[in-house]
Amino acid sequence: MARYADEQQAAADGFRIVHEPEKSRYAVITGEGDDARLVGEAHYSLIGDDAIDFDHTVVVPELRGSGLSGLLARHALTGDAAKGRRILASCWFIEGYLARHPELASD
Repeated sequence: MARYADEQQAAADGFRIVHEPEKSRYAVITGEGDDARLVGEAHYSLIGDDAIDFDHTVVVPELRGSGLSGLLARHALTGDAAKGRRILASCWFIEGYLARHPELASD
């Protein structure tokens, strides 16, 4: 299994991370059009105007250990939804990621 260190490597293998604000999530997608498949997500809830809670993160079992979860977490924590907001993490994965990357804990 490939191990992805950055989004460019993942993209070269057909994985992209997109923000789906209507679903309150950042998603890892593979494939295009009718063949597109959701393989991971970092779901969040907005709390008022100044906070965001990342409450659920998952990648399909066959891609665990590939580094996609970390890329997804970084993208979500630095993405549009989190900008200017206090970041909360009721999701254990995001909580652990923030512990390893405290520079991402606030805007």
